[in-house]
Amino acid sequence: MSLTAYAGFDRDLSQEILAVLKSVSAEEQDGYARQLEAYAEANRERLGQLYGKYGPGGKFADESRCYLTHQPASIVVCERLDTVPMWLTSVWNNEIDAETVLERFTQFWRFGL
Repeated sequence: MSLTAYAGFDRDLSQEILAVLKSVSAEEQDGYARQLEAYAEANRERLGQLYGKYGPGGKFADESRCYLTHQPASIVVCERLDTVPMWLTSVWNNEIDAETVLERFTQFWRFGL
């Protein structure tokens, strides 16, 4: 992950997390990769703070309590939290069996920086 220089993430877990892409509407799908790149660039400092604080090697890193801060796919989660938070929550709860992980990550992203 270029924001942290950490490369030891779980590829299978990232694939599971990417189920949140179901919260990307049909209208958004064609340009979503560009939209995500623009989002990551616009939020580079904030994302860096998130991963620096809660990610691998961070002062408050705890992968067992919130594995999202250790996965590059979490950038998609951040973007969806800022764009369609209720839809993301619905998709997450239907696709991924880790509701408290999303709640904790949401707190980190919105209030923990």
